[in-house]
Amino acid sequence: MGTYYRVRVVAEAGDREAIRGLVEERLDAVDRAMSTYRQDSEISRFNRLGAGESLVFSVETWAVLELAWRVREESDGAFDPTVGPLVDAWGFGAPGRGAEPTAPLDSRLAELRRAVGAVELAYEDRAVLKVENGAALDLSAIAKGWAIDRVSEALTEESYTNHLVEVGGEIRTSGHSPTGDRWRIAIEQPPPRPADSDSGPLPDAPGTGAPPALHQVLPINDGALATSGDYRNYWERDGVRYSHTIDPRTGRPVQHALASASVFHTSCALADAYATALMVLGPEEGLRWADQNGIAALLLAYRGNSLEEVSSAAFRTRFGNAD
Repeated sequence: MGTYYRVRVVAEAGDREAIRGLVEERLDAVDRAMSTYRQDSEISRFNRLGAGESLVFSVETWAVLELAWRVREESDGAFDPTVGPLVDAWGFGAPGRGAEPTAPLDSRLAELRRAVGAVELAYEDRAVLKVENGAALDLSAIAKGWAIDRVSEALTEESYTNHLVEVGGEIRTSGHSPTGDRWRIAIEQPPPRPADSDSGPLPDAPGTGAPPALHQVLPINDGALATSGDYRNYWERDGVRYSHTIDPRTGRPVQHALASASVFHTSCALADAYATALMVLGPEEGLRWADQNGIAALLLAYRGNSLEEVSSAAFRTRFGNAD
């Protein structure tokens, strides 16, 4: 999945290798099916098909795709698992790793936008039909959360009920921490607007550079927290900043002031997808959407030289006394 993972389990030291094997088995299964970095994954095989061809997906990949399609409908297209070709065109996908990014021509964007949503799901047999050449699936904005859920459920099934699972910054907790207390999960404080600083994009891995500042620490027993941010992955050209968050509805990087969106949910897959949708929607539209749908979300937006925090009603109900 192009990122790191971390798992903490409250267990006997002798269980370490058994736990490691269980965790890696679940993660490898998701990676083999849904990775856009592997040519043999189900997603990659579908993306190589031509218009008019279809692929029958495995039960697990279909479940993720079905969930992603549900969020697509709930968000009126702000979240879209077919946005991958646009992400690639702006230099943020797997094909663009290591290459010098450039803004695609308007004619190319128009062509790619025709392929957004150009697939048909056949629910009776788990088949997906490619309607337009160039249409492609990318589950990156939900697969990490799904993998976390599967690892957490597998640990619970083996009676490791007290654990924390993290993949690429998305987290799910169960039970209590090694101290016997609730797990304490931090939301990172975004740095000053990257376009106004000399820091450049921040590394997407633990242990690199200075420790991030913390905005808020949330006590969580059982649940997931996913954060999408607009300050780690971007590039600049001629004074213009291009974010990795691509709006499927316009085909272009978002330009609003939202720095990060954090979502708490019982499902890490949904928290992951909802956080991505909120990053597309922006602070005002995103907050309205979160409140309308009962989503527990914390939004941090750039306001001049400072950050403004806004939270949904569901977030305040859940974490109103978190500090």
